[in-house]
Amino acid sequence: MECSGQLTPRLLMAVGTAVIGSLQFGYNTGVINAPQNIIQGFYNETWSSRFSEPIPQSTLTALWSLSVAIFSVGGMFGSFSVGLFVNRFGRKNSMLMANVLAFIAAAFMGFSKLAASYEMLIIGRFIVGLYSGLSTGFVPLYVEEISPTSIRGALGTLHQLGVVIGILMAQVRSLTPFPIFSSFRMRQRDSM
Repeated sequence: MECSGQLTPRLLMAVGTAVIGSLQFGYNTGVINAPQNIIQGFYNETWSSRFSEPIPQSTLTALWSLSVAIFSVGGMFGSFSVGLFVNRFGRKNSMLMANVLAFIAAAFMGFSKLAASYEMLIIGRFIVGLYSGLSTGFVPLYVEEISPTSIRGALGTLHQLGVVIGILMAQVRSLTPFPIFSSFRMRQRDSM
């Protein structure tokens, strides 16, 4: 894309846009543990409305474990599929198609409470894992492809930086001392 070896605005925009997808991977890796009680409460509420009894502790533990682990299962399938997508559609088009998965996952997870379906939350976690696995392969390949040789190494590290910033964002979001987050949590608890 660039032959001058300079960091141009166009190159910076292309790399930045690609690397933003890495935030999703990092965020979804780190976000799941903070709302554990809220999610388990949702599982119990959904189970109780379906079966008129509280969810057994073993079932709750199994559903929670599945919710956490399914992200990695999706990531594994996604990472194994990188070669198929890249060879067939190219790096840029593959990244664009993978972004559709992020929106689908967000819809599943976002509407799971409205639909009273913990299955939607679990499916959403699988899909975002699939997206993350694909993105972990696509982004470094794309950044390497468009970067000039002289700054390829520096730009290549931005994918991992995006992942780490996503994890940091998830951890900061889970801190209680922040007034915005504390009041949000209280409203969530009051509504349950």
